[in-house]
Amino acid sequence: MGYHVMEYMERMVRKTGIAVVVGLFMLVLMGQAQSRRNTAPQSIVQVGPWSEEFSLTRDSTGVRLGVQEGAFPWGTNLATKGVNFWRANGQDFFEITGEDGSVFGGVRRAGTADTSNGLLLSIHTENPEWHTLRGVGVGMPMGDTLFLYPEAEAEYDAHRRAGAYRYTYSSATDNASSGVSRICFLFERNILVSIDISHVSG
Repeated sequence: MGYHVMEYMERMVRKTGIAVVVGLFMLVLMGQAQSRRNTAPQSIVQVGPWSEEFSLTRDSTGVRLGVQEGAFPWGTNLATKGVNFWRANGQDFFEITGEDGSVFGGVRRAGTADTSNGLLLSIHTENPEWHTLRGVGVGMPMGDTLFLYPEAEAEYDAHRRAGAYRYTYSSATDNASSGVSRICFLFERNILVSIDISHVSG
């Protein structure tokens, strides 16, 4: 009788020990999952089309979509490789190519052949020195980029057939007249090869 009681008690202790170990293991897993959720970027709600989200930074200076004060390089350390001006549909435009190959385009003041107080509407770069507000730069793996931009949506187009993937993050629209700003990430072989930031008027 005593032997059976002891055997029963030993079995219960073993089962209890196993249950405790399993329970502790589950708590560790839950803690890690919660930690990942806490460190994951949160979706930014109602980001307007002219917010700082739609900017690029390099060497502690940056440029963002919207009205620029003064003439290029607009208070930054950018150097110019070339500037083009033209007129179309009653508007005057500019396109600036930086020495690193990045391209900045927008609308200039009517009748002026300079970039003073121009409205920057597009930025294109393939230079890994430039970074978005969330820290994404050319050369990053696709998984790391999409981790920082969970709101980005895949575009299914001809690029995908060529082994390229394009994801776009868009601003919220406050009203129809404010338009929409976008960041387009182009990947090849799962590596980010270019960043395009642009604004489309409403």
